[in-house]
Amino acid sequence: MIGLRLLAAVTAACFLSPASAAEAPKSGPTSAAQVRKLLGPDARTQRPAEVEAPIVLCIDDKPVARGQPSGAAYAKAAGNGFRSVVTLRMKKDGVDPARERLMVERHKMRYFNFPVTAKLPGFEQVDEFLRLVHDEANHPMLINCAFAERVAPFMMIFRIALQGWSEERALEEAALSGLPREELKKFARGYLSRQKKKPV
Repeated sequence: MIGLRLLAAVTAACFLSPASAAEAPKSGPTSAAQVRKLLGPDARTQRPAEVEAPIVLCIDDKPVARGQPSGAAYAKAAGNGFRSVVTLRMKKDGVDPARERLMVERHKMRYFNFPVTAKLPGFEQVDEFLRLVHDEANHPMLINCAFAERVAPFMMIFRIALQGWSEERALEEAALSGLPREELKKFARGYLSRQKKKPV
């Protein structure tokens, strides 16, 4: 069974460390202030998973241009076995998506960009995210985000739709990002209701 791995970090140092992926705590996306809390023993409960969870790296809670991973960082990621990089960051975060794509693909990894411009992603973005995560060829996968709030809705739906978590459990994890619980619940129910109405 593919192991569940999810790492929330606040600096690119974790991105560079070979031990990071192997020692990743089984916890959810978080902001910098909550990292220690989620690294406690309660966060390490083994959970069954048929789909491997991506590793989440929040480069910096207040990103600047220098917060973008370097080519050497992506070389290290590729050397550690990562096959794909998903970035939720935008130009205003100090990221040049075209340059980042070149750096990632130079090291034989796949590159996917989901620029999240609103508090919550569009349903179509979530559809595409789930499709990518479900594809074993993309794993191990690294998600490069600027803020935990951006990745939380994606991971919440992933937990429910692909890992079989209850809505309550997934909401608890996603709410640690700082997004209002009621907004997350409305988003989750809206997305899942939409999925049920899709023709088979």
